[in-house]
Amino acid sequence: MFTHKDLAALVEMAGVLLMENGWQVVIRAEWVDSTEQQPHGLDYALILQDESGERIFGFDNSHAFDGASVEDCWDHEHKIGRVGQRFPYQFVSASQLITDFFEKLDAYCADRGVSSRFLDDDHE
Repeated sequence: MFTHKDLAALVEMAGVLLMENGWQVVIRAEWVDSTEQQPHGLDYALILQDESGERIFGFDNSHAFDGASVEDCWDHEHKIGRVGQRFPYQFVSASQLITDFFEKLDAYCADRGVSSRFLDDDHE
């Protein structure tokens, strides 16, 4: 179902990507033991933050970082303008997660007429 190579690509991307418009993308990904909640054995978060570090939107399965309870869905999305709410996200693969995140980022920036380019634009 989940290939080690696919998941490893996300782990390798971990870090902070600075954007030309002053925002940043934070990517956290680390190996964990596989559990019912994290069957892919990966603890991850992809977050778009504004210039003050506030989350605009993101995808994650990191309850320790966002205050979710055990009953909340593990793979989830934090939607734009819906602070504190979690929406189920169907994790298919790390590559699909990356695609979903960056497509949403590009659309969000385009809707606001701001650049979605990175200072070191190597995510493409």
